[in-house]
Amino acid sequence: MPVGSDAYASAKQGMIQEISKQHDIEVHFPRYLLEEPHFDLNSTIEEMAYSLFIVADLTLERPSCYYELGIAEAIGKPVYLIAQHGTSIHQTASRSSVRFYNDLNELRTLLSAIIESAD
Repeated sequence: MPVGSDAYASAKQGMIQEISKQHDIEVHFPRYLLEEPHFDLNSTIEEMAYSLFIVADLTLERPSCYYELGIAEAIGKPVYLIAQHGTSIHQTASRSSVRFYNDLNELRTLLSAIIESAD
């Protein structure tokens, strides 16, 4: 999910952690330091390989989100795509499965449904 460019990133991450905790699922968010960007491909692949599933928020159309989505799709992980209504969806093998939300309340409902179905 977008971090630095999304004003709601903290609220979204908190929501994901809260819902995941209710289902006894550990969450991992990629760590990005905006002042010192670093990306380790090997550790990203390793972390994804151990994941049960991936949730990718394509809101704001960030190239880094699509890059990480491509990795998840390439290694065959189950991927759940979400985006805020009005977001253009670009290259992905799962374009037709994107679930859209209007606001944080709808996002909470959507995330709960995804985690329950994947659990």
